Amino acid sequence: MASINYYLGELSGTVGNEVHYTRFGKKYVRSKATTFTDCQSDAQLRQRALFKAMLHTSALYGSILQRGLTKYAHDKGMTEANMFSNLNKDKFVYDNGKVIIKYRYLILAQGPLTAVDFTGFKHNGLNVELTFNSQLDSSRSKLDDVVHIYAVEPDIEVCELVASVERVAGHAEFTLPDLSDDPNCKTAPTFYLYAIVERANTAYVPTLSAAEKKLHKRHRNINRMVSRSVFVGTVNAKH
Repeated sequence: MASINYYLGELSGTVGNEVHYTRFGKKYVRSKATTFTDCQSDAQLRQRALFKAMLHTSALYGSILQRGLTKYAHDKGMTEANMFSNLNKDKFVYDNGKVIIKYRYLILAQGPLTAVDFTGFKHNGLNVELTFNSQLDSSRSKLDDVVHIYAVEPDIEVCELVASVERVAGHAEFTLPDLSDDPNCKTAPTFYLYAIVERANTAYVPTLSAAEKKLHKRHRNINRMVSRSVFVGTVNAKH
């Protein structure tokens, strides 16, 4: 559909088989394309698959990235999703027509605070108990820094904040989501656990996923001081 500038008598857009447009102050008309090519070379299929996988994964991890990458990404003029893709290119491997994601090595947060050093990891079904080193690096850590634990199940697309405790506690206990009634859960789910440390002044301000942000048009990300993300471990929750 074309738009008309009545003052100048100019067309802009598609009229029949013609496309009217302006570039650098000059008016142009070209024929509308009637045929399209969709090349299917190995390199193009690989790139499309990798791009789709990165986009989908960044959306799944959206609420984590809002906490862990906002400041780092915005300082470099990038979105959280673009920064995630930039940091994790080598964690997505295309092999025999499929994309393999190295979930254990994903970078979900980047910042100046000292990351958590986990010393113990136990679980019984959905119940998890973690212990970590609470010793402080005085220049980059505080007693009331908050350790956030996230649980992600990629196959069922679950991403939840399951625990938030002060660093000084050195201990966290929580229960993972029960997905036994989920119709998409065909086998025992495998949860990937990640930890991020955050300054207390923003730690309890909620984050939003990409889908949630669309429903909250006035939402604006805040810059959070965080640590680099740490992969804690996996839990296979047998029904």
